[in-house]
Amino acid sequence: MSNIAMKRILLCAAALAALTAAAFAQDPIAPKNPADPRHTPAVDVFQHYKDSVVYLTGPMVGPREPAVEEFFALPHKREVMSLGSGFVVHESGYILANAHAVEKPFFHQVTFSNGQTLPAELLAVVRQHDLALLKVETGRPLTAVKFARGGDLLVGEPVIVIGNPQGLRLTCTTGVLSAVGRATMPVGLSGVLLQGMIQTDAAINPGSSGGPWFNAVGDVIGITSAQRRGSENIGFGIPVETIRQTLPEMLDVERRQGILTGVQIQPSEPCMVSAVVAGSPAAAAGIKPNDVLTRLDGKPLTGQLDFCFALIGRRPRESLKLDLLRDGRPVQVSLVLADRPKPDGAAILKAKFGLTAVPLDKAKAEATALRVLRGVVITEVAKGPPWNYEKLLSPPLPGDVLARIDFIRPRNLNDVGLLLDRVGPKQKVVLVLLRRTGNSVTRVDLTTIAP
Repeated sequence: MSNIAMKRILLCAAALAALTAAAFAQDPIAPKNPADPRHTPAVDVFQHYKDSVVYLTGPMVGPREPAVEEFFALPHKREVMSLGSGFVVHESGYILANAHAVEKPFFHQVTFSNGQTLPAELLAVVRQHDLALLKVETGRPLTAVKFARGGDLLVGEPVIVIGNPQGLRLTCTTGVLSAVGRATMPVGLSGVLLQGMIQTDAAINPGSSGGPWFNAVGDVIGITSAQRRGSENIGFGIPVETIRQTLPEMLDVERRQGILTGVQIQPSEPCMVSAVVAGSPAAAAGIKPNDVLTRLDGKPLTGQLDFCFALIGRRPRESLKLDLLRDGRPVQVSLVLADRPKPDGAAILKAKFGLTAVPLDKAKAEATALRVLRGVVITEVAKGPPWNYEKLLSPPLPGDVLARIDFIRPRNLNDVGLLLDRVGPKQKVVLVLLRRTGNSVTRVDLTTIAP
């Protein structure tokens, strides 16, 4: 064997050893006792992430839609409990679930593996991908899952599913990734066709929806969405690539926290800068389009979602240390977050929908017999075009409570601003208005178009 051939073999061996070491360094799931055949990947993944999976419940009424019981605390109304699953995506309390599981309850609550039950706030719903984002306040950091890279799927690889089928909490089932690229229409989301779905033969039942799919090393590759009706061992999940591309917009970190970076990241991996806003903190830091961000304050960045996660909990004027690659060369910069004013909910509601509103106080909520203190009060309704509310059979009236915008219940005018700020021209929005006259309660679902 020649010296050149021997050198090539040694280099290949060294590279393989380095890759293997890197893989083990990144793998959060290390077998507790490799010599024990009982400690399979499923056992280790379940033990590591069972605290990340939650049981999603909430009171709701029967099939009548729309129902006044969703908003009014009325006597003698039968309520049932919804069933579903979800999982923690960030230690501060962000939980991912299915859209079809969160649209019907009056309010949401989640139960953790230790039995603790907490109220959850619904922050965002993306029906076309059957995804919903909730937030809980725990006062302690939670165990968050780790996502696989987008598209990192192997047909035939092991799949470990954790969920709450039929309310049987923390059920773990296993199978394989049976197929990719499937399409299905989930129950509860009329008119929605989910494409690019992944398939498994792991047992899935009602209540499993929203549970995570793990691979053998403990990375989430999908989320349960549907079971093929009339069949066995055919379940569908939303792939990790869809989650990675959709979750940043649902988190909406910069607008929610009132911070500004001025950097835009491409939705696909790696974490590459697609644009920099002139005069922004990113521009002042010297960040340029096509830069690849690799670390933020020492935490690795594989894509846009990691960048969003790293911003959670940050405040204006906080300095971030960013490592990046520019034309393949390492560069380090400091980015100081700017203050981002939150959207003016009252101004946006009036400009886009012709409705003047003030905060909802406790007295008004009690007088209207509302279940929860959420919403704003309409004080004035514009007449004439472009809305022409006076021509409607059930027009909005002064004194109505604006209780829901599409699927989200705003707490106050700040929430109204966050929900309506991104509504574009000719976009349809459903406003749910509530009123009480004597002993009579009325719910008006107003479908309106932004001018």
